[in-house]
Parts: sequence; C-alpha cells; structure tokens
Amino acid sequence: MKAAIFLSFAATVMASVLNKRQCHADNCARQVTGTRPGLSPIESRRADCSSFMTSTVVPDTVTTTTTVIITLRGTAGEAPEPTEYPTATVPAYASSCDDGVEYSSVCSCWGITAAVTTAPTPTEIQTVTTTWEYCDDL
Repeated sequence: MKAAIFLSFAATVMASVLNKRQCHADNCARQVTGTRPGLSPIESRRADCSSFMTSTVVPDTVTTTTTVIITLRGTAGEAPEPTEYPTATVPAYASSCDDGVEYSSVCSCWGITAAVTTAPTPTEIQTVTTTWEYCDDL
C-alpha cells in the first residue's frame, strides 16, 4: 500500500515538472501546430520551426597578407570575434504570433530546441609584390 501511495505521489510530482513549459492553445499555436484543413503541411511547419530556432554564427574574415621581396614571408592578423546573424523570420502563416518570442515558444512546445551553427571562417588573401632593380656600377 505504501508503494502505491509513493508511486502516485511520484507520478504527480513528475507531471507537474513536465507541465511547466507553459504551452498555450492560442491562435498562434493553432496556426503553427494545428491540424485543421487549409494549413500548410505539418512537415513544412516543423521545418520552419527548426529553421527559425537555428542561428548561424559567421566568423569575421581573416585577412592574410603575403609580402614577396626576395623571399616569401606571410603574416596573419589576430582572429576577430565572430558575429551572429539571425537566419529566419516568423512565417506569414503564423500571423497571430505577435513576435519571434511567441513563435519560438510555440516551436519549443513542439519539442524543437534552439541551435547554433558556425559557418567556416572566410579568408581573404592579399599578395603584395615588390619589384626592384639594383645597379652594380655604384
């Protein structure tokens, strides 16, 4: 009997922890996760959520300068701080969502989490060539 009471108490505690996400059944949620006829395919809306919840970090360009005089020398500057660019906007079909925060909340309730990807560092190479002549007759 004690085990049954303990298990029912444990189930209640777990349910209260799992329900803290605050998922609302408002018009925004219905437009994004709904199943009524006339909505975009659910796979498409899930893909939109995944895209919205992913941001891409693009590192600043690293410029490498190579100086050619008789021998070849190369120098590279310090690596600059990367910049984060948002990669998506709220889709038009989610017009009841007031902003990106509300839309991302609906996506989170759907189980889609935020992610960050890092793009490869763009590299710019500058070559400086110096040509000079000297005279042996001096």
